[in-house]
Amino acid sequence: MSRRGLPALLALLPALALAPACRRGPTARALPPEDELWVKPEAIARGEVKLVRAAVRDLPQAVTAAGRIALEDLHVDHVFSPVSGRITRVLAAPGQRVEPGTPLVALQSPDVGGALADVVKAQADLEQAGADLARQRTLAAIHAASQRDLEGAQDAERRARAELERARLRAALLQAGAVDAVTQEFVLRSRIRGQVIAWQVNPGVEIQGQYAGGQATELFTIGDVRRVRVEAEVAEVDLPRVRVGAPVELEVPAWPGRAFAARVDWVASTLDPTLRTARIRAGLPNDDLALAPGMYARVAIATPPVRALAIPRQAVTWLGGQAFVFAEAGELVDGRRVMRRRHVRLGAEGGDLVEVVEGVAPGEAVVVDRPAAAGLGGSRAVLSAAQVAAAGIRAEPVEERDVPDAVSLAGRITLDAQAVTHVFSPVNGRVTRVLARPGDRVRRGQPLAALLSPDVGAARADQAKAEADLAQAAHERDRQRELVAAHAGARRDLEAAEDAWRKAAAEADRARQRAALLGPGAIDEVTQEYLVTSPIDGEVLARGVSPGLEVQGQYAGASSPVELFTVGDAGRLLVLADAYEVDLPRLRRGAPVAIRAAAWPGRSFAGRIEWVSPVLDPALRTAQVRCSVQDPQRLLRAEMYEAITVDVPGRRVLAVPRRALLRVGEETVILVEAGAAPGGGRAYERRRVVADEARAGDLVPVSGELHPGDRVVVDGAIFVLGSL
Repeated sequence: MSRRGLPALLALLPALALAPACRRGPTARALPPEDELWVKPEAIARGEVKLVRAAVRDLPQAVTAAGRIALEDLHVDHVFSPVSGRITRVLAAPGQRVEPGTPLVALQSPDVGGALADVVKAQADLEQAGADLARQRTLAAIHAASQRDLEGAQDAERRARAELERARLRAALLQAGAVDAVTQEFVLRSRIRGQVIAWQVNPGVEIQGQYAGGQATELFTIGDVRRVRVEAEVAEVDLPRVRVGAPVELEVPAWPGRAFAARVDWVASTLDPTLRTARIRAGLPNDDLALAPGMYARVAIATPPVRALAIPRQAVTWLGGQAFVFAEAGELVDGRRVMRRRHVRLGAEGGDLVEVVEGVAPGEAVVVDRPAAAGLGGSRAVLSAAQVAAAGIRAEPVEERDVPDAVSLAGRITLDAQAVTHVFSPVNGRVTRVLARPGDRVRRGQPLAALLSPDVGAARADQAKAEADLAQAAHERDRQRELVAAHAGARRDLEAAEDAWRKAAAEADRARQRAALLGPGAIDEVTQEYLVTSPIDGEVLARGVSPGLEVQGQYAGASSPVELFTVGDAGRLLVLADAYEVDLPRLRRGAPVAIRAAAWPGRSFAGRIEWVSPVLDPALRTAQVRCSVQDPQRLLRAEMYEAITVDVPGRRVLAVPRRALLRVGEETVILVEAGAAPGGGRAYERRRVVADEARAGDLVPVSGELHPGDRVVVDGAIFVLGSL
């Protein structure tokens, strides 16, 4: 019972004492003293008053702590690109389920071609060194070569083998096998099974690789949100009671009244020097995705129970900071039981029980205030049939109903990142012509700007030289093969020619890939200008270039290349909103959304939820919600801050008409028919409820002292209230 339990309990006096009288006796009745309650046997039988005997019981014990939901470390992958380059395609979206090997993003990178060329070149060097070593061993065996030449050949072979191993390791780090054989794009794939939790990519963006020596950007965060853990800080004094394997029960604000079960799987062996706490972890399944990493939780860690004399917590009344109970103290001559107020000293608590150290003996009965009798729940009035008719009193049965619901969020309109690309120049140069203006509609491959660049000529010259070297090496290889076949040439010369051909082939491949990064047909054959083209269909949203501007290329070692154009589809808009964790259980993918813009008062734009982040922002304590929006007339603009209403499934709850609710002091009450009275009248009972009056509509969800089938007064309630 709370500290305000005494007034609530005294409200039971009509059930506890039949009526005032002048003296005790079987026919004469008196008012009970201030420290007593007189309980009628029939009130106990009807359940209006509940008596419980003090007994030795096991009191559940727990260590409580504040916790936080987190992802399991072994089920999270932070994806970076191992190579530098430009993103060409984004292949995975937030919320998408991925498997090991699922493509995430494609990009063009000079690092991939270089890595493959290095492997080929190192392989050729090793084959040449191996052939030379075999030859030196043969000559040394017939005493036709010195030991020094043999040792030199062995050293060269070891160096070539080490260089090949280095090249192979670098190629493995770059995941060279992920190169698309058709498009020659480097495809970054998922390494684990999970869900795309976050991303930082969109087409056209230049990124740095993990092994390029710069600041790499995390492209994706992938995790398995079906398995999470709770982390809590346990005070130093409570540590001796916490054990690995102990049951854990946690509650989160998003799911009031729901308990999640787990078990302690780790207790830190050291204390936090500042907080003087030790961290514990407990893993738990999250198959229904009810828990979002980042949620705060109240954690209760079970400890061995305490066996003690105990009574229900609801039996305790607090007066002036002291604890009292109403314990049995005899019986009146008319059969009523006397319950006298008694001071008690309390000890340990556990669940709904509390230890009684002093004041109550085992087996003694105490009064327990049941919920239906708390507050104003016992107040009754009886009205005659004439009074009911004159006041127009009407009651309706209460039943569970589907009550419409909605969640209001604040959001920001933004462009769909999948339909926007940022255009950079891959080469250094000077802008000579600007061929597109903001607002222009462009097609994929359409020129946007022209520039003069020494890199273009160098790339073409390198490719031409590499092709010429490859042709020369091929001719020399073929000639040596013919000489060896005619026994007119040395085997050593043939091996050297084959090695030179392999090196030339690797260099030619490197030159071709570097030239391919400039884009096919991107060089004007008449003016010899390099044409920067649009990688997608769309509209020129922004331009950051003008004639005569010197620009740095993406692949020329520039630390901060200038973005020349932003191209995208301005008609594809998204709304990004932040939802508090208490609203997350009611937000589902596909739910309809109404967007209301300040620029268009009285008008709403329809949309749908596309994605709800499964993790919370650690600073804002919110989860991001991404919504599509239908705007065929293109009235909305990116970066508008607007209000969003999300229609969510209605809950099936007990609901009463709004006019049935009454306010009495700080209480919300309703009046319920309590049966027929003599002469055709009706009895009414006042009950306290908790009502969600903030919800729109005539039906108001209620909870408390109300049950399906109860008849609630909807007309004339004020008249009944005045009769109580």
